[in-house]
Amino acid sequence: MEFSRRGTVVLSVDNLGSGNSQYKSEYGNNMVPDLFTKYFVGLPFVDTDRWCTSGHSLGGNIVANMSIRYNPTVAMLSDGGCRSMGELEQVYSGNTLILNGLADKLNELNMYREATKALFVKNGTMEEDEELVPGQVYGSFEEGNANMLVEIPGQIHEGAFVNSDHIAALLDFTQKSFDVPNPIDANNQVWKWKDAMGLIGMMVFVATMALFALMLIEQVPAFAKIKQPMPRNVGMRGKDLCISISAALLFPVLCLYTGAFGLVNLFGGTKGPNTPIFRMKYTTIALAVVLALNLFGLLMFGLFHKVWGKKKFNATIRDYGLTSEGSKGLDWALIGKAFLLAVITATVGWTYLAIQGGVLGTDFYCLFFGFKPIPAVKFIYYIPFIIVWIICFAIASVGMNVERRLPSTGKEWLDTAIAVVFNGLLATAGITIMVIIENAIQIHLGTDAVALASWKTDITRLWGMPAGMFIGGAGNTYLYRKTGNIWLGAILMGIVCALAACLYGQLQF
Repeated sequence: MEFSRRGTVVLSVDNLGSGNSQYKSEYGNNMVPDLFTKYFVGLPFVDTDRWCTSGHSLGGNIVANMSIRYNPTVAMLSDGGCRSMGELEQVYSGNTLILNGLADKLNELNMYREATKALFVKNGTMEEDEELVPGQVYGSFEEGNANMLVEIPGQIHEGAFVNSDHIAALLDFTQKSFDVPNPIDANNQVWKWKDAMGLIGMMVFVATMALFALMLIEQVPAFAKIKQPMPRNVGMRGKDLCISISAALLFPVLCLYTGAFGLVNLFGGTKGPNTPIFRMKYTTIALAVVLALNLFGLLMFGLFHKVWGKKKFNATIRDYGLTSEGSKGLDWALIGKAFLLAVITATVGWTYLAIQGGVLGTDFYCLFFGFKPIPAVKFIYYIPFIIVWIICFAIASVGMNVERRLPSTGKEWLDTAIAVVFNGLLATAGITIMVIIENAIQIHLGTDAVALASWKTDITRLWGMPAGMFIGGAGNTYLYRKTGNIWLGAILMGIVCALAACLYGQLQF
């Protein structure tokens, strides 16, 4: 967005096997530069005498290959790639910008500084005995061989492109390299407004799907059974409710501290999934956390039923929102229709996303989390996640809407509003606190700093979970209040939250 505002033609590509790419990553870093560059420089409106290439992390390795082979005006490598460029036999002699975040857990700071210096020495812009000074230009823009290292304080690895200083460094270096006649100041940035709109769009998107599902219940007789009278309020009160709320706040902290009680490592940990079923690295970590939270929720439900629901109310599964009015066992027709309606609703929602992406070229996202279309070839890999998420949301729904159901105010709309906000915040509070603390510690203490997590991956990589869990908790609660049972909310929000994992920790071939 910021480059486009400055009159630059921008082409952004997915790495092979990632994002929307349907090609296997076995083609490696050598095929991408050819596919990308030959198409890009062949466009009639691209000035082939003034073009640049930029990549972050793994993308830096691709930029290294691309720069050596096609000699762009500018090569910019963020949080990775400088070692790869230095190890290649050929020398890239154009304008080179190396950016590193000082709080990057993937960044061995001294190693990257040494690699950057070796690269600058190799291309002849600095001497072996010189000291590498961040922010100093080696070579010159006039001669087209300006080399510079920029280090961004407080930037974690994933934060590179939601960091105004990082973006400003890219813009400033590029505009100086091209000698833009009417440059826009590098600090004049509007991308944050788009992210804010993306966050609002995420909320509206999910709310629209919930309302669409409720509309189908009213308009399609086959779905009318899904709407049932509200069950009795058998929620806890007094100290029991306080204990339940405290547990809901504290258990996520304990869960994250222990790596979901070992489930994270069981699923593969930071080295990636070791199971053929759950193959998305950070999504699998998030799944392990959600699974551990709901195993605890299942335990809490057992205690609730024994010492509160059964003893005080002689509660039945109908009181728990698990079946229809008058049924003593699970109503499979109700569950089946709720599942069908949820699938139809999600299909309509993601079809809309595909249309919006094709027409407007944008999705709903904020800070690398949100909703986007799923490539058909990859959808099958999401099915195991969807199944587990639905089961977990069913357990969570009983906890949120039955065990901790608040007293009525006498106004249904107000009861619904309070429940949606209360459950949304309660679902996300513990993880939000952990993510904030971990990010703050990493930003201030830098590489390898860990505050509350004893396991081997940093919780900063789960920063989409608070938004996802708020959406899931609030949406689940709203649909429960409108249908009188847990199933539509659990199934639809389970599907939505599983598919929301497409942006971060996504499947890679």
